[in-house]
Order: sequence, then structure tokens, then C-alpha cells
Amino acid sequence: MAINVRTEFVNTATIRTIVYVYNDNEVLTAPTNVVVSIWNPSGTNVVDEEDVVATGLVEVGKYEHYYHKNASADAMAAGQWRGEVLIIDGAGADAVVSPCSFSFKVK
Repeated sequence: MAINVRTEFVNTATIRTIVYVYNDNEVLTAPTNVVVSIWNPSGTNVVDEEDVVATGLVEVGKYEHYYHKNASADAMAAGQWRGEVLIIDGAGADAVVSPCSFSFKVK
């Protein structure tokens, strides 16, 4: 299974994480679940294993998550942010969990 994660800034307080999940034949596929976690530059977990929503707009296997800092439009903290996406295929003791780390820098 291949995982491709991309991030983009929607504005100074919002980051969009886009996750593409491919099977062994390099075809976009739908796993059982996709979750994301994000840590700010000081190491505080600001997103703790939230479910990622399938876009369903164009293709199977494309998921996106939006993190907005808070209710105001204050800019996100400058520095190196890090994240992790868990691709979960199956359930219970038989589930296969594939992690994928990513990071982005806020200036």
C-alpha cells in the first residue's frame, strides 16, 4: 500500500491535508479508515487521531482534513509542524495499520 500526503495553506490559520491511498497495483483504493494527528512546533498535539473524510468528489482513495487553529483568524504558530496519517484496513486484531509521517513549515 502506498500513501501520498500533501498539505496546503488555505489561509494563515488553516491547513488542508490531502491523503491519497493506493493499493499494491498503484490504483487509488478505499481503506476501512483514515485518521490524522498533528503537532504544533512546541510539540503539543492539536489534532488527535481525527477521522479523515473521503472527498468523494472525483475519485476513491482521496481523503482530506482541515485543521483550523481556533475560532479566530490568528495565524498559526511559526515553525516546523508535524503530522501522522494512519491508514487502517480491516478491524480488530486483524486490522493492518500503515502510518505515514508528514510535516510542513509555517513562516
